[in-house]
Amino acid sequence: MKDADDQVTISVERAGHVVVVRLARPPVNAVSRQLMAELDACFAELGADRTVATVVLGAEGDRAFCAGIDLKELSVGAPTLGPAQTIGETLDSGLPWRTVQHRIRYLPVPVIAAVDGPAIGAGFGLVGVADLIVASERASFGLTEINVGLLGGASKAIRMLGPHKARMLLFGGELIGAREMYRLGAVEEVVAPGRAVERAVEIGQVFAKKSPIALRLAKESVLRIEGHWLEDAYRTEQDYTTRLSQYNDASEARKAYLDGREPSWGFS
Repeated sequence: MKDADDQVTISVERAGHVVVVRLARPPVNAVSRQLMAELDACFAELGADRTVATVVLGAEGDRAFCAGIDLKELSVGAPTLGPAQTIGETLDSGLPWRTVQHRIRYLPVPVIAAVDGPAIGAGFGLVGVADLIVASERASFGLTEINVGLLGGASKAIRMLGPHKARMLLFGGELIGAREMYRLGAVEEVVAPGRAVERAVEIGQVFAKKSPIALRLAKESVLRIEGHWLEDAYRTEQDYTTRLSQYNDASEARKAYLDGREPSWGFS
């Protein structure tokens, strides 16, 4: 699966009834429009496959699980978070990215995020819709959008960490490590560097030994108990990102980040 510049965007492999999907956009697996489309198609196909018991979502390379939305792609066009292909998507530019996250969260079987590096911004969003997280010692997590003129991810942080820690991540734009995420209950297990996917597959194989019907009903029941507040909350976050994008501060934040300098804010 390749994007416009002939670059592979995801890889898929199977270990029995466990499927491993890896982000594959080195060096930091930034989310491009094409990667969104590839993930959407992949998880749609997996959702229809009755022989799949668990999906592990990992990433290639050791520099980052996912460093967020591709800012270079974002800077050359309108401030959209996905490919606007219909009238509805033109009016709601965040729809494609929400669709991807919805597809992952509502997969009929468990999804285990295997994080072996920083998961920030959009990467945090992907981790936040998984059922479980296995992280390596070198993993870190954060909502760094505020540093680059964007917002988002607080809904996932509230789900995983509670409202107060979520505020710290949202306002501060800093990273926290895997051990702290484990202490706070968001990470299931912390493993040695390079072992996150392997351990996630081991857990998935435990799930695969259960009744396929029981496993799918268990997943459905948990989703119904949680309800749809996460989707509604994230839509609100995207609406505020759209509002922020209309201010000079948003473009200045992105330019400063790409230039490697401190931003200059207009306080007057």
